[in-house]
Amino acid sequence: MAYYMKCLFTHLTLFRKRACLLVLGLLFSFYPCWAQKIIKGKISDAHTQKSLPFATIKFGTTNQGTITDLNGKFEATIDNNIHFIEVTYLGYEKVKILLSENAEDLKIVLQPKEDRLNEVVIKPPYEKIRRILNRAINNRDKNNPEKYDWYQCHVYYKMLADIIVPDSLLNKKSAEDKKELQNILDNQHLLMSETYSVRTWRRPQELQEEIIATRFSGMKKSIFTSLVTDVLPFHAYSDFLTLNGKDYHNPVSKGYGLRYEFNLSDEIMQGEDTLWILSFRPKDGNSELKGTVYISSDNYAIAYIIAKSEDSILKRSVSIEQQYKKVENKWFPHQLNYIINWQQKENRFYIKGTSEIDSITLDENKKFHFDKAHTVVLQPKADELTDEEWLRLRAVPLDKKESRTYVFDDSLMKEMHFDKFLTAMPKIVDWKLPIGALDFDLTRLFGYNEYEGYRLGLGAQTNEKVMKYLSVGAWAGYGFSDVHWKYGAFTETYLGKYKEGIVRLAYNYDLRDPGRVQMNRELDKSFIRSFFMSRADLVESITASIKKRFGYWTVELMGTKEKIIPKYSYALEYGGTNYNQFIAQEATLNLRYTYTERTAPVAGKYVSLGSKYPILYGRATMGVLDNEALHIPYTQALGAVSWVKHLNRIGNEHWLIVGGKSWSTQQLPLSKLFAGNGLAFSNSQWGLYNFGSLSAALPYQFYTDQFVSGYWQHDFDWRLYTLNHPDSKYSSSPYISIAYNML
Repeated sequence: MAYYMKCLFTHLTLFRKRACLLVLGLLFSFYPCWAQKIIKGKISDAHTQKSLPFATIKFGTTNQGTITDLNGKFEATIDNNIHFIEVTYLGYEKVKILLSENAEDLKIVLQPKEDRLNEVVIKPPYEKIRRILNRAINNRDKNNPEKYDWYQCHVYYKMLADIIVPDSLLNKKSAEDKKELQNILDNQHLLMSETYSVRTWRRPQELQEEIIATRFSGMKKSIFTSLVTDVLPFHAYSDFLTLNGKDYHNPVSKGYGLRYEFNLSDEIMQGEDTLWILSFRPKDGNSELKGTVYISSDNYAIAYIIAKSEDSILKRSVSIEQQYKKVENKWFPHQLNYIINWQQKENRFYIKGTSEIDSITLDENKKFHFDKAHTVVLQPKADELTDEEWLRLRAVPLDKKESRTYVFDDSLMKEMHFDKFLTAMPKIVDWKLPIGALDFDLTRLFGYNEYEGYRLGLGAQTNEKVMKYLSVGAWAGYGFSDVHWKYGAFTETYLGKYKEGIVRLAYNYDLRDPGRVQMNRELDKSFIRSFFMSRADLVESITASIKKRFGYWTVELMGTKEKIIPKYSYALEYGGTNYNQFIAQEATLNLRYTYTERTAPVAGKYVSLGSKYPILYGRATMGVLDNEALHIPYTQALGAVSWVKHLNRIGNEHWLIVGGKSWSTQQLPLSKLFAGNGLAFSNSQWGLYNFGSLSAALPYQFYTDQFVSGYWQHDFDWRLYTLNHPDSKYSSSPYISIAYNML
């Protein structure tokens, strides 16, 4: 019995030792969990209280750290033995913060440095900076969303606009007015808009933006809804970053050394990855960006970027802030900001737009259909969502000031009948003035050319207040030099919701350039050509046409019968008889093709936002001159290619190639030949330069039945010189262009 008790005691003792070892092992294995703490907080400017995105936070004396997000917020888990953090931000004083036990609500403010404008200077190590940038550039295609085969994501976009009135201006007002104005500025923003969309991409350039919800303060209906990328770049992997409509060279692109100076401001460890923080500024004489780019050692991708352009003459600055995250082992934009600061006399306008991107998938949905004709698609009733529906779409609810903006602007715009002005705005852009049930054509009011001299007229057509899909119009004009009336009438029937199909029947009694090459309004430059018209045909015509867009194609079929009377000394000899007027009957097919053209709805119709690819044009005509004994059948074909491209390290390239050929059984009159489109002045060696025309040729110097013409223009990126004076509102910064034209 004693033996068994001894054995039991021995086993219990051994079990206890093993149990203790097991407990100790478990405790040590979980040690990192209970030996760590969470720190949270927000970093902002001490004077403006605005958040500071992408500030660097280092943990104690280690090289580990984190970066604040676009809202200046951060959250990290650190070891308990770290007792302080260091916060740095370009242009601000470094701050050291001692950590207490409760470090989950840190509010850290940074003081701007007095020498912040001279902050960015080139410092060693030069080789390290070049190595980081070159590897980032070599890896751009791996991290560029536009190089992915497919992606789809949800984008919530919010824009806020404010006016900042200085105290000096407020103090000039009465106490009552000052209090009322201050109350308005404090309690709501000037303007506000929101958009929620599903963005889908497929290589090489197919893009679809489906607008699920859209709202603009003060507007009942959506007047304009465009791509977010029309306002700011969706990523920072292109050769150029476009801010406020101007192209700036991307600091992380080939040729960066010609335009930018860099400094390795800092580097921190994030887990096993290194984050290099590179500040940049333009070299002397370059009108480029300044800012900071954060490059991760994980595939040398851009993790964060801040880029800013400043115009000291206009007193305006535009900046972007972008943050990226890993999705399915690929880098993808997470949040995009743009900020516009514009000083207008004593007031300052401040606009901030934020895009938050989530629900990202890189697996292609084979059943997804791209609407090639409409890049931006407005879903039914997207501008009629209730507050409850909006609440489900927003990641963060609106604050009191934002909610108040909608209430205030909606009531104010309703009282001012602002919707009427917004409805008229797209028509005014098309040079039409809506008055009641009529749209007046402003282009018909006044004109000038060498043949007619001054021309006064009037034109109008019915609008949607009479009939939504049908319009009837007429016009008349009088030339003071030729002392003659011209007039016409037409009717248009619109097909489809966005009026992208038009059936038109028209009668015209008007002047026309003899032999003018006409293919498309984008190429004709009719205003400039008509200014030089010193020779004219009087044309009485009846035209029926139908025009429709199909995907990337625009197709127009047209039938015309016209009587042509040359108003100059000319006759065509045919069969021994001279003819000085002609009757022509024609059937014409017009084509336009633009691969992956971007389009967006504006006030009930779609407008083009351009394409990265060349635009192709074509025109084929079969006709016959047939009056009295004159009978000449003919066929004409015209084609053109137009392309505009901004090439890195080269400049802006403009190309236009036009060609045409005519086939006929007999010689055609001048009116049906191709005239060289010269813009030289008569009795002068000078000419007006216009891309697509010959400045060295007279308007009617050449007539031919077959031709090819080429036009090329190159705009250099660099400036000839830059003159800015801080006390002047004028500046000078010309660039050089060279051009070559041939016929």
